[in-house]
Amino acid sequence: MSEKPKRPLGIPPFYWAAPPKPVRKGFVNPQQRRFYFVMTALKVAKVAAFAAVALIIIGMV
Repeated sequence: MSEKPKRPLGIPPFYWAAPPKPVRKGFVNPQQRRFYFVMTALKVAKVAAFAAVALIIIGMV
C-alpha cells in the first residue's frame, strides 16, 4: 500500500478571501451627489415651512 502524502494542519493561506477594500469617503458618482443635495434642500425647506407656519399661528394669537 502506498502512503498518502500528509497534509499540513490548519487552513491553507489561499482559503480566505481577499480583505475588503477600504471605505471611500465622499460620493461615488455625480448622480449620488445631486440626490444628496436635493434631499438636503427638501429637508431644509420642510423645516422652514414648519417654522413659517408656527410664526403665522403665533402671530395670530
